[in-house]
Amino acid sequence: MRYQMVITPAAERDLRKLPRKVRREFFDIHLLRIADSPREVGTPLRGEFRGYWSYHFGRRPEYRVIYSIEEEIVTVTVFLVGSREKVYARLRRRLF
Repeated sequence: MRYQMVITPAAERDLRKLPRKVRREFFDIHLLRIADSPREVGTPLRGEFRGYWSYHFGRRPEYRVIYSIEEEIVTVTVFLVGSREKVYARLRRRLF
């Protein structure tokens, strides 16, 4: 079952900052993988980010997609997309 994907306005801004090739790869491949099986492709975050998931893609630089899963409405919400560097500090500022 494919989950409905919601991309927050902040994550949309993140995507606009990515190189065109990476952005295309995100929409053509990675977003669909997350939508098809968000728990299998992602890693659950711990500590202060419990309830959120991280999906990794790319090499040099490596990118992260941070999202939450809402089972009752079969929805995945993407909160942040960006390079690995400082992604969790950015997430902390965005959420808290």
